[in-house]
Formats: sequence, structure tokens, C-alpha cells
Amino acid sequence: MKIKVPKKVFSLKFKLMVFITFILFLVVGLPVSFFVYQLDKNYEEFSINMIETTSQVVYQFIYNAMMENDSTALQENFEVLGMDPIIKIVRLMRPSGTILYSSRTEEINRNLQDFIEDISFLEEDKRYFESFSKTDNVYSHHHPIYVQKECTSCHANEGSLIAILDVHAGFTSSQQIYITSKNLAVFGGLSIIIILWILLNLLYQSQVESRLQSIISGFQKLSEGDFNLKLKIPGKDEISHLAEKFNHMTESLKFARQKEDQFLQEKLERADRLVTLGEVAAEIAHEVNNPAGIILTRAEYLKDEMQEKNLNSTCIDDLNIIIQQTEKIAETTRSILHYSRKLPQSFKETDLPELIKNSIKILEPRIKKKKIQIELNLPNQPIKIWGNYNQLEQVFCNLMNNSLDFIQPEKGKITISINHDNNQKKSDKYIIVFEDNGPGISGENRNQIFTPFFTTKDSTKGTGLGLFIAKNILSHHNGTIVLDQNHKGGARFIIELEAYNG
Repeated sequence: MKIKVPKKVFSLKFKLMVFITFILFLVVGLPVSFFVYQLDKNYEEFSINMIETTSQVVYQFIYNAMMENDSTALQENFEVLGMDPIIKIVRLMRPSGTILYSSRTEEINRNLQDFIEDISFLEEDKRYFESFSKTDNVYSHHHPIYVQKECTSCHANEGSLIAILDVHAGFTSSQQIYITSKNLAVFGGLSIIIILWILLNLLYQSQVESRLQSIISGFQKLSEGDFNLKLKIPGKDEISHLAEKFNHMTESLKFARQKEDQFLQEKLERADRLVTLGEVAAEIAHEVNNPAGIILTRAEYLKDEMQEKNLNSTCIDDLNIIIQQTEKIAETTRSILHYSRKLPQSFKETDLPELIKNSIKILEPRIKKKKIQIELNLPNQPIKIWGNYNQLEQVFCNLMNNSLDFIQPEKGKITISINHDNNQKKSDKYIIVFEDNGPGISGENRNQIFTPFFTTKDSTKGTGLGLFIAKNILSHHNGTIVLDQNHKGGARFIIELEAYNG
């Protein structure tokens, strides 16, 4: 099993500081490095020019003594040159390395190789040999001296190497200036980098990070439900603009939350009124049912008594009308009491056609008042399902109530059909098609009709809970309800319920 190691996530601050550091070294460090390089190069050229100039001065100083071949004067000249603070050592030696004259008298007649390991500049086969070297802070110039016309009186082979002038000089003051300048350049560059890095870090901390933390904290409080939060970030930059947008957003959310609370409160109040109205209707039905039963009993008793005594048939006909209307009152009150009962959770074998007919009977007063035609297409064989009678009755009552609210009086028609679908692999299904010839449901509302509290009715009529409750009831019965999206004209719902095979 491979264990995935999460990639290390670097913060925005870390990335920005790395980027700033890189930019500072690029913008400041690179020019300082180039300046130090040029300083080294210029000082090296300056030193070579200085040591070469010093060698020329030394050569001119000893030239007359050399031309006169005055050994004493020549040695005195070297000793005088050795007293100059700039000149450390000055020698005149043979190509073989034997020192002829020197500002240090103890070196005379000694071979340079005795105390200097590298004497490659003394190779005699290099006719035009000249070299510069540096040891510590002392620069050396090895200047070859050749036989010239003026020297032919004492030396033969004009143009051959006769001696080497070895001059060692130290430029203390100029070197000190060079070192100071170099140190100042390096120290100044590093100081600028550090100061700018600290300033940029503080600027980021005060202008970016702290403000972003305020916005993040604002979102945290907003997620906890604090809609009264206001971010106070002064300025006219992008983050300040973001804070203003955040404040506008909280105001919009606060307003939306208030509207939602008001909407829910209105719906709850309306639902509460409906519950109260239902309870009042049930109480009235209960109170009416008792006197209606008494009236019915008394009327039937009078009818039986009059029939036994063969009294006026007109009175018996009136009593029949009273009995018939009283039975209708009793039936109506029984329907109200039946419909207003709390729905039990018990399921049992239920006759689907009987349930649909009883739902129609409950709404019969509204149906007759609007003169709506009800068409039932039911199979001849028994249709049994397993469910809760009262809950399923509520489903069909809700559907018919919705249709009665929209279809036109005297022209309206509601059709309910039941089909048996035994093509399912696991269990048989009954397909109930409920449709009307009303105005139908517009396209923009088709996807919302099963949403709680959504209604297209007037605020005094609809609660927006009928279809939502119907869908939940059918879902509890392992059934479904969908709106036929392809149906043109009127509303058409397709309900599926499992057949009972017990």
C-alpha cells in the first residue's frame, strides 16, 4: 500500500518574502557585485601601472651610474632607493640569479634561488621577458635590461639580456583606499538589502497580511451567523475595495435573511391558521353531527309512526326530504371528521379505486359548485395496494384541490386513470395518471412545484406545501410522483405505487 505524502504548502507570505529576497539580490546585489569586480580590476590595473612607473623611475635613477660603470655609486643609489617607504626591495641581478646590487646589502653576491623558490622569470631564453607578481600587499616588477649601443664599450652582443631589475613596492595608502571602498560597497549593498527586506516585510505585514486576516476573520464570523459585522479597512486600494464589497455582501445577506425569516414566519402563521381552522372545522363538525343524528332519529321515528297510522302522505314526503338532507349533513360532517384526523403510521391492504372515489366524495361540494366533470378510468379487477388510507387520500385531495383552484367553472374536467404495469422485474406497479384541462404549469415553474412553500396561487389561497407533502407521502409508500414535462395543455401527474401481492 502506497502512502500518499501531502505536498508541502507554502504560505503566500513565505512565497512573497522569497520573491522579494531574490529581487533585492538581483536589483542591489548584482550591481554591487559588478561594482566590486570593476573596483578589483581597476585597482589591479592601477597597481601594475604604479609598479611599472616605479620601475621606470628606479631605472632612470640608476641609469647614469650604470652608464659610468660606477659600482660604488650604483650601490649607493640602491641604498637610497631602499629608504623610500613605498619601495620595499630593489635589486639588480644577473640572468642566472646572482644579486649584483640591492637595497639590502646582505643579499649582494647571493643567488636569488637561495631564498626564493620561484625564479622562473630568470629564464635566459626569453628575450623579451617581463613579469608582474603580487605577494601579500607587495607588487613586484621584473624588468629585463638588454645590452644597448651605449653599453657596447663594456659589453658585447648588443641586444642580449645582461641583467634583471627587480623592484618590489607597496602602495599602502592607495590600497587602504581600495579596501575601504570595497568594504563600504559590500557593507552598503548588504545593508540596503537588509533594510529594504525589513521595510517590505513590515509593509506587507501592515498593508496586506493584517488586512487579509481581518477579511478572513470576517468570513469566519459571517459563517457563524453574524450579519452585523462591518470591516473597517481605510484606504482606496484593492483590499479596501474588497472590504467594501464584503460589507455590501453582509448587508445583502442580512436583508435576504430578514426576508427569509419574514417569509417563513408568514408561512408558519398561515400554516398555524390552517391548523386552527382545521381544528375549528372538526369541532364544528363534531358539534353539528350530534344534533344531526338526533334530528335524523326523530324524523325516522315520526315517519315510521305516521306510516303506521296511515297519515297524510305529503307529510311523509317532507319527512323523507328532512331525513335525506339530515343524512347529507351527517355524511358531510363525517367526511370532515375523517379528513381532519391525525394520520396514523400503520399500513394495511387498501383498495385504490375506493380511496380515489372517497377523495372525490370529500370534495364533492366544491366539485358541484364549480360544475366540474370527473372522469374515472378504472380497471374492472380489484386493485389492492399496501399503504395508509388517510395519507394516500390526502395525496389525491391535494391534487384535486390544486386543479379546482385553476380550471374554469362549468368547463373544467379532471381525469383519473389507473394502469397496471407488470413489466417491472422486481414487483408490479400501478400507474395512476391524474390530469386536468386547466392552464397547466409554466416552464419556469416546472422544476420548483415540489419545493416546500412554493406556490403560484394567491397568497390568501396557497401554502406551497400540498405537492411537497404529497411527494413525501408517496415516497414513504415506496412510490413516486412526477410532472409530465411533455404534456401540452393542463397539468398531468404520473403516480407509481407498488401493487399488493399478499
